[in-house]
Amino acid sequence: MRFLKKIKFLIILILFFSASFAQQATTLTTNFEALRNTTEQIVKIYPDSALKLSTNLITLAKSSGSEQLIANALNTLSSVQSANSLINEALASNQASFEINKHLKDNNELVKNYSQFGTIYQNKGDYVNATKYFLLSLDLAKKQKMFDVVNYNYRCLSKINLIQGKNDAALKFANNSLAIENNNARSKAFGLQAIADYYAQINKVDSAEKYYSQSYQILEQSNNFYGMASVLSLWSIIYAEKNIIKTGEMMVKAQIIFDTIAPKSVFSANNIGNIGEVFFTIAKTDSLLIKVKGNGIPLTKEKLLADAEQYLNRCIQYSNESKNVYTALYFTGDLADLQAYIGDYKNAYISMQAKFKYNDSLFSQNNKNAIAKIESEKEVMQLTANNKQKSTLNKILLGSAASLLFIGLLGYRNFKTKQKLQQTQITQLEKDKQLLAIDAMLKGQEEERSRLAKDLHDGLGGMLSGVKISFVNMKENMIMDASSVQSFEASILQLDNTIVELRKVAHNLMPETLVKFGLKNALLDYCNSMQLSSKSKIVYEQMGIDRQLSNTANLYIYRIIQELINNAIKHAQPNQILVQLTKAEKNILITVENDGKYFDITTIKNASGIGIQSVQQRINYFTGKMDMTSDQENGTSIHIELNV
Repeated sequence: MRFLKKIKFLIILILFFSASFAQQATTLTTNFEALRNTTEQIVKIYPDSALKLSTNLITLAKSSGSEQLIANALNTLSSVQSANSLINEALASNQASFEINKHLKDNNELVKNYSQFGTIYQNKGDYVNATKYFLLSLDLAKKQKMFDVVNYNYRCLSKINLIQGKNDAALKFANNSLAIENNNARSKAFGLQAIADYYAQINKVDSAEKYYSQSYQILEQSNNFYGMASVLSLWSIIYAEKNIIKTGEMMVKAQIIFDTIAPKSVFSANNIGNIGEVFFTIAKTDSLLIKVKGNGIPLTKEKLLADAEQYLNRCIQYSNESKNVYTALYFTGDLADLQAYIGDYKNAYISMQAKFKYNDSLFSQNNKNAIAKIESEKEVMQLTANNKQKSTLNKILLGSAASLLFIGLLGYRNFKTKQKLQQTQITQLEKDKQLLAIDAMLKGQEEERSRLAKDLHDGLGGMLSGVKISFVNMKENMIMDASSVQSFEASILQLDNTIVELRKVAHNLMPETLVKFGLKNALLDYCNSMQLSSKSKIVYEQMGIDRQLSNTANLYIYRIIQELINNAIKHAQPNQILVQLTKAEKNILITVENDGKYFDITTIKNASGIGIQSVQQRINYFTGKMDMTSDQENGTSIHIELNV
């Protein structure tokens, strides 16, 4: 750890002498840059010390009276505040720096401002704004030939795309990062790490191991301990399926480094959560427990569970402090599972409610739409710029075409034709991106439904069934009077009802019938179950040709009909509901009619509820249309046509 001792000594010296820098007018700028460089070098190793240095940097800049130095100091302060999980403060500091640099037209510093905005929003889990600012920084950094920043932006964009499941785009950005020629060993190491992350994502363990190993060796040679811990943390995950003990040992080794230099950093928080998850997995699997040999992993089940809960709570605390919603969402689910496993149902319920809130925050429709459109905006802007350029040329042509009127008219006609074609391209591009956004959003919702259904059915449902068996066995071994027997049996009946309701919720979240037996059987099953639980008679009819649909189409059609039946029962209170599904050669026709209460169609179409919006989103995905009619005599009819 000689490198760490050297850095500590350097910090002490700078803290001692930095107060006198302002008194040396002739060397003020030189001293400022030296202090700034040192602050930025140690920020991830000793964020607390870096915060003290950045405060001195602000004082030094203000004493100079230079707007430029103040802007630079504010940008550095922002990066230090971000590393200390002071996200809102970091955003304010960088915004102040950005305003000054924009006024001074300092493109080199604006590159850093844009990149810092991207980092802040990435740490907050706001991948929409993060992507936006990294792309802005990337464009300007290329023009200014600031290749270290270009490299960093590429790596961050690769990570964001991996999180969003866009693996091809992630690999492209990672390769772009590695292709930049420079002598910065750290940049090369993290470029290799980005490639390794891609291979880990697609489960190519050998390739991932190769690139992680190369990255770690470079960082070890340059004594970059924070980088070593980050790579170890990511590297360990590739062994999780076949050797989770090794995964846990590597994570613990990484955390020892994190706890020494940056315990609350984003990477550290994520690693802490992963350790909790690994400990929980080992604790509940006897075949794994007997293989534990120490190396930072507790040897008993009780200690593993206690440490796992402690790690998960610590991870969530750090993630909340840094506004990292993605990490908090993921590990809150694990904490709920663990608490349910040890019988702490009250806290398990609280954790599950917190998870729902994180999920709503992260996977909103606006975020999904904006993420899908960001890269298309450049193409749209380029086409619009072409139109403006041609419009200008056209005006010049018409102004000078007095003697060449016929040629001018032909040129104008040609221009208008091309303009229409370009406008069509713009419209189609926006339409395609909207469909991609809707698809990404809906698939994200279904993945989360599937995960929750599995957690409820296999986890909580299994435990409740176990509790019931224990109660039944207990009854056979106990002597009770008649009233106690009646009370005991009533409790078991209530537990049975709870299990039935839980499995019903899990089934609605992700119906197994749809996966195993197809759309028709799934809809029949759903209609029958809803008829039993309501006072409405539900008739389902399927007509047309017998043709196979994609899994996505089956699922979206099921969700549309499910939502329409739910709305009819909840709001119209009908005696009968008729559901018809017709498969034509090139489209699907859906009709849902009920004889219940009359509704104002305008009010329904303008409703802001999640249900009607989700129906419309799925219809839009298939470029379909929906017609609704309602009157007091005939009830409500909904007709949907899907192009699938």
